[in-house]
Amino acid sequence: MAIFSRDYTPNDFDAVMSFLRDIYAETGSFDNWLPPHLENSQRDLFPGTRIWEESRPSQRIVAVANPERKFLYFIQVHPDNIFIMPEIVGWIEDYCAAEKPDPDEELQVSIVTLEGTLYKETVLSERGFEKGRVYGVLRTRDVNALIPDYQLPEGYSIRSVIPETDFPRLVEAIMIVFGHGESFNVEVLEWLSKRSFYVPELDLVVVAPDRSIASFCTFRVDPPSRVVELEPMGTLPGHRRRGLAKAIIAEGLRRLRKHDPSLLYLGGAADTPEANRLYEVTGYSGSLRYYYWHKTI
Repeated sequence: MAIFSRDYTPNDFDAVMSFLRDIYAETGSFDNWLPPHLENSQRDLFPGTRIWEESRPSQRIVAVANPERKFLYFIQVHPDNIFIMPEIVGWIEDYCAAEKPDPDEELQVSIVTLEGTLYKETVLSERGFEKGRVYGVLRTRDVNALIPDYQLPEGYSIRSVIPETDFPRLVEAIMIVFGHGESFNVEVLEWLSKRSFYVPELDLVVVAPDRSIASFCTFRVDPPSRVVELEPMGTLPGHRRRGLAKAIIAEGLRRLRKHDPSLLYLGGAADTPEANRLYEVTGYSGSLRYYYWHKTI
């Protein structure tokens, strides 16, 4: 059956989500995004995303090239269709070249790929891309592993987020921890809270003795697949090294049990000694690294 490509439209979102669910169900591989990651990035899919699909009558999606931001791409492809990888990478190069502010100015295009995904790495290398630094770490946790019982220091407590009063304070906390720009605001949190993966009781904060937010984390549940992403997770600088992050993750894991998760993962954990220690002691011991691949066009 012939395969052709076309621009993504917002009406394609559900079909792309199903495509990613099906790939993971078939392969158990992390070569491609998992559904919560895509839903979190839904607003960034248009424009700049391209779909490859089979011709009629099936019109089954077989690959997607999508940006995380301008000139930074990910490739989602069904393992039966890896032969179209050169075409996908070529399209990304051509699209980014056409989007350059100055056609005569050189620009770096980046494609992020899971280390060891040979069919992607081979094509990228053949087309002149070079492997760069670590983009992030994907960590997984055994869904049946014991949940540690970490206790909070005196005066601290854990509760679910109260959107009306907490969202403005959460924006400030997230910007401090992660350095998000001005585009991250209350409206973004409100938008996220209306996504299918949002479960209010799994959006958690640690409250300090002075009633300020000291730590936060959210477990996002994809209802059809029961794949669960821990995102975001952070502790404010003045409250670190007190066990808050361990305690809030453990509480979230306890609340998750009734949702019967099929997979527990973090999609882009920081690759630092502190982050690695935290996720190891809370059971997220499986780790895979994603790398930037760069090319100047």
